[in-house]
Amino acid sequence: MAILTKNSARKAGIDILYGAVIGSSMLIPGVSGGTMAIILGIYDRLISSVSGIIKKPKENLPFLALVFLGGLCGVLLFSRAVLGMIETFTNECMFFFTGTILGSIPLLVRKSGIKISNMYNMIFSLIGIIAVFGIRLIPPAGSSGGGIMLIICGIIIAAAMVLPGISTSHILLILGMYESFWGGLSGGNVDFFILLGIGGIIGTLLTAKLTDIAEKRFPCQTYMVIIGFIMTSVYDIFPKEIPTERLPLYIILCASGFAAAYIISDIGSHRNKAKKISKA
Repeated sequence: MAILTKNSARKAGIDILYGAVIGSSMLIPGVSGGTMAIILGIYDRLISSVSGIIKKPKENLPFLALVFLGGLCGVLLFSRAVLGMIETFTNECMFFFTGTILGSIPLLVRKSGIKISNMYNMIFSLIGIIAVFGIRLIPPAGSSGGGIMLIICGIIIAAAMVLPGISTSHILLILGMYESFWGGLSGGNVDFFILLGIGGIIGTLLTAKLTDIAEKRFPCQTYMVIIGFIMTSVYDIFPKEIPTERLPLYIILCASGFAAAYIISDIGSHRNKAKKISKA
């Protein structure tokens, strides 16, 4: 019994740690929580847990609650450290994060099951890239208001948070809610966040359900679209000005980020396979 308790506590601790990493990564410009969940190897489980929370709440709610708790801790505890590090070592951090994003792609290619003889599916990655850049071409809207509009905005923002590679900050700008969002956060506007939260819950459940269905019915095409989403993140965070004298350091940091993400995602992939075998 003690062994089971220790195993349960260990799993809970790992889930909270995953949540903390995902939460703190959302503070990094151009890096989405969905991308970090893919690197950690829990994106599929998050999507399926959110998608199935209504049908199987006892099975999915504990995992989601632990990840959410970890995410909250990550934002509250590490926000100052992460943002301070990015501000002080901007290029160094951006090259490292570029490597981590690129390091997640080999896992997704394996999961997609794409074959050289069937390379037409690469088109779906291009569709993902075009879709994200298309969203960024939409000019920011004026200030939005009204309860229904806030709920709709909450749905759209939640969809952006679930899908990797889509900047939530840019979605807020498009909806004309960037200033009102942070103003409501700092001002403690309860009604604003209740309505936005309702939309967020609806959007999260709907997006997760659709993504879960797509992954099961069209796995190759879905993962290739996700790869397209993630590749756009590299464009966001890659430094626009690179001092040539520090280029060797930046290459090392990028390679280190790639290796770290590749190893972590590979470990997560093997762990997920082991879980499936043990359940079978």
